[in-house]
Formats: sequence, structure tokens, C-alpha cells
Amino acid sequence: MKLDQLRYFLETAQQGHIGKAANIIAISPSAISHSISSLEKELGRELFVKNGKNIALTGHGRLLMGKVRKLLAEVEAVRDEVAADHVELQGHYKIAATHLLSSKFLTPAWTKIQNENPGLTAEIYSLRSAQVVSAVASGEYDFGLCFNPQAHPNLEAQPVYRGQMVLAVNKKHPLLKVDAKDQIQNLSRYPASLPKAFQGVDNCESHPIFKKFGITPDIKFVFDSYDVAVEHLSTSQAWGLVPCWVVRSHKDKLTWIIPRGWNAPVTASALWLKNRRPTKVLKRLIAGVADRFKALP
Repeated sequence: MKLDQLRYFLETAQQGHIGKAANIIAISPSAISHSISSLEKELGRELFVKNGKNIALTGHGRLLMGKVRKLLAEVEAVRDEVAADHVELQGHYKIAATHLLSSKFLTPAWTKIQNENPGLTAEIYSLRSAQVVSAVASGEYDFGLCFNPQAHPNLEAQPVYRGQMVLAVNKKHPLLKVDAKDQIQNLSRYPASLPKAFQGVDNCESHPIFKKFGITPDIKFVFDSYDVAVEHLSTSQAWGLVPCWVVRSHKDKLTWIIPRGWNAPVTASALWLKNRRPTKVLKRLIAGVADRFKALP
């Protein structure tokens, strides 16, 4: 029984499909099939059964999957603990983040690590938050970063930033000429620009803060990237619900309205599969992303 065999088995079990597992691991489907067959022969147990175009774990397969997850996590832990700090980090990683987080936080943090460790390679993807959650949960990516992910049974989550969602408008918006105590009541006179709701993330189209303040958004514009929101809000009379740091990062274009008693938390979280202990590379990546948030204005 070899570690590669166990890795191929685990990825196939998580994907329920040899071809998908082969794409993720970057080897041929026949190599995975041969490895699993050898493992089944060695154990004297059938680990998978056909389920249409997919395959499903047998009872013995499910038992082995739980054991293998723990074993491979321990192997990674031993590797991290024993490896000297000066040893170059190596490996290939597939990582993904919500659009703005990908360009402003994940990519710079990764680039810094890779510059110090040329043996590292990566694929970085910019996706919607819900896509990040589902792809990391399925094992397609090693690491994800997104806003307000809902709890998922297959995922571990570590917050790297906590802030507030605020009512953002451009710096010449008519609402700014209204007395502060009347601004909320006048919101309905202007169109709303809000993040699109997707399964797997907490959404903003029906945010509880709206009910608390009696706000009924007249939604005229929906976006899936805060880069898009910034451009729309800065050139229209719309108002939007966006993270406070986004407004601070574009203070030449935007400002915010925050009434007394306002509380609309937003979290950016790092995600990875449960029972797959983060490697030294991913730990450094999480720390690097957190450091970039700390450096925000």
C-alpha cells in the first residue's frame, strides 16, 4: 500500500468519478484505475461499485476513506514539522477566490511566497463566492477565499478579515445633502445596487439589516464582483451594500452612510477540506492574506 495509491483513492472517492479525479491530480484515468485495482487486490475488498456514469463507495470503501483522510493529514503534519525552515517549499496548488479577493489579496500573497520558493507552481481562479465554496468542498481546489461562506459539512473555515457592510454612494450623491437623520428614509428614492445571491453564501438582497431599518431596496442593478459595484456606484445615483474596506480603498470615488445602531458584519474566510490539514504553504498563504487586510487604510 503506497501513499500515491491512497491519494488516488481518496480523490476518486471525493469526486465519485475516475475522470474528474484524474483531471485534478493531473494523471491518466487508466493510471488511477490500475492503482485502485491494485489496492482492492491487496486489501481483498471491493472499494467502488458502478453508479451510472459515476462510481460509488462500498461499505469498505467508506471505511477506508475515513482512515485515509486522517492518515494523509498526519503525513502532511509530519512533513511540515520535520522540514527545516530553510528548505524550499514545493508543489502544485489550485486555489480560488472571489473576484476582488483574488486580484487584491490572494494573488499578491501567493506571489510573495512563490518568489521565495521557485519550486512552487499554482493555478489561481477568480470565481463567485458560491463557486469557490462548492469547488473547494468537492476537492477541485486546495484552497479558497470568499465572503460570508455558509457553514459546509466538508469544509473548514478560518476568518482572515471581519468588518461591516455599509451603504455606499458616490461622493456627489444627492443623499449626502439630506440631513443625516433623514437619509435612510430617502433611500427608496434611489435605485439599489446589490450583490447577487447564490447558494452557499450569505446574500445581501434580503439582508436582515434592511428589515431592521425598514429599508425596501428598489433593486435596479445586481453584481457578482465588488470591482463592478465600485464602477457602477461611482457613476450613478444608485446606493449599494458593500464592505467598508472597499469604500475606504476607493475614497476618491465613494463614501458611506452609516446610521446609528447599524450592524451588518462581513467576513472574508479561507476555506479548505475538512480532514485535509493545511500544508505549510497554505498556512503561509492564509497569513499573507490576513496581513494584506491588516494593511488596508
